[in-house]
Amino acid sequence: MAKTNNYKGNKNANKKNTLPRINAKIDRLVDNDTNLRAFASVTVGGAVAVHGLRVMDSKKGLFVSMPSYSYEDNNGETKYADYAHPISKEARDAINTRVLDAYEQALEESESENEGEGYGESEDEESEYDSEYYDSEPDEAPSFRPRM
Repeated sequence: MAKTNNYKGNKNANKKNTLPRINAKIDRLVDNDTNLRAFASVTVGGAVAVHGLRVMDSKKGLFVSMPSYSYEDNNGETKYADYAHPISKEARDAINTRVLDAYEQALEESESENEGEGYGESEDEESEYDSEYYDSEPDEAPSFRPRM
């Protein structure tokens, strides 16, 4: 006799799912002539890390691309598939928001670091390192032994 399945579905089907905490970090900003702007990583719920997300620029604006790999299908066409991807629209939106916020913050930090370069020096002034008093070769290597 066939066994009947009394599966009622997910017990929490009527409850609104809350997303776990998602943290994003920009691993590297990219400055070249492509649409790629940065590489990022996210941690989900403090339990899972996903690396290799890409911040891309398109005609419609910035978007987040999940890490993927390419393969050839049976017809010899190149296809792409994600290693990891969000399951729901809410999860995708949360990841996009966190990564793009981290990207904007990384850009601001990068710009402020670039503004600070050369601060206090002008091209007309002689740097202390260019002077005749600066010896580029130390006389003796520093000692790391404790002094008595």
